[in-house]
Amino acid sequence: MRCPICLNSGRPMYCGHCMNGSPSLLAKLKIDLLMLREANAALESQVEGILEYGLGQVEAIDGTSADKRPRSESTNIEGKILGQRLLKLSLLRSKRNNSRIKHRTVQLANRIKVKKDTIEQLRRALAGRSKIGQNSEETLTRIRTAVLTDRKLQMAQITRFLTNNQEARLESLREWFVVRKRDSYEFPYSVAFLPVVSLKNFYKLPPVVAWGSISKMSQCITLMSEILFYKLPCTIEGIPELSSYEKEENNETNVAECLTKLLINVIQLARHVNLLPKNPIDLAWTLDQHDLDILFYNMITTTEITSRPVAHHWTFSRVLSVVSDALQLSVYAASPASRQTLNGTRVNNSDLWSLVG
Repeated sequence: MRCPICLNSGRPMYCGHCMNGSPSLLAKLKIDLLMLREANAALESQVEGILEYGLGQVEAIDGTSADKRPRSESTNIEGKILGQRLLKLSLLRSKRNNSRIKHRTVQLANRIKVKKDTIEQLRRALAGRSKIGQNSEETLTRIRTAVLTDRKLQMAQITRFLTNNQEARLESLREWFVVRKRDSYEFPYSVAFLPVVSLKNFYKLPPVVAWGSISKMSQCITLMSEILFYKLPCTIEGIPELSSYEKEENNETNVAECLTKLLINVIQLARHVNLLPKNPIDLAWTLDQHDLDILFYNMITTTEITSRPVAHHWTFSRVLSVVSDALQLSVYAASPASRQTLNGTRVNNSDLWSLVG
């Protein structure tokens, strides 16, 4: 085959026709092939001899099969080198296995030591409990006292947080319903821009304003009871609709019952927040000194209310009787449409007015 640059022949190249048609070329190549096969066989036997010698040397050192070592090739340098390398590899593998076994042994020893220490502690605890004598009760008392003190501190923190939260929500409730004190003699307080009704000024207000005030007061008391997690004893369900305000007939019994339930809710909620004593109070004297509007305002603003104790308990019928007497139903039931306002004009059930506070 000729080089295209220097035009020198590197190695001969023959076509297939010339190869088949020239026995001399074919015989030469076959002879070369046979020589290569003999060289490969010699190298293979040499490599096998080196491997056999090296492995035999390793096995002889390990003491497993010393008789397999080829004695005729004791001067095989390659076999010696291979044997040394294989021996070193075997030693490294043995060290690795030994390290694993040692690490596993150390772990098991540590676990056994921990279990022994635990058993020893339990034995000492059992022995100590058997030696507890007269001081055992004192020790238990100290432990209980410490636990009780810790629980009291936690309860104090929770109570303080709950109290602050309730005070903030009550302040928001007062702002939401716009509970205000006014410079007025007959209507000194207002809620949601409506005058707070009392037993003395109820019939001085148009029915729309009076019942609207009762509705707002009831809503405010209900929300306050939910904030304080207290269930009210009475539910006011007799508040008429706006369409019934224009009727001439006025159910005075419904008025007295609604105001009685409202009064009971105010008093019980005031007792819950420690504004009134838990013992029975003189309700007639309290209503004479503090009418319903003052009781409602003091309860909403958490102001202490003065009262006098009595020796008897109040029932719903007795409270209803006191409220009815205060309302003077016998005087106003005759002609409810002929009542006069503060300006001297006649009251009409269709009048819509309120105090803007």
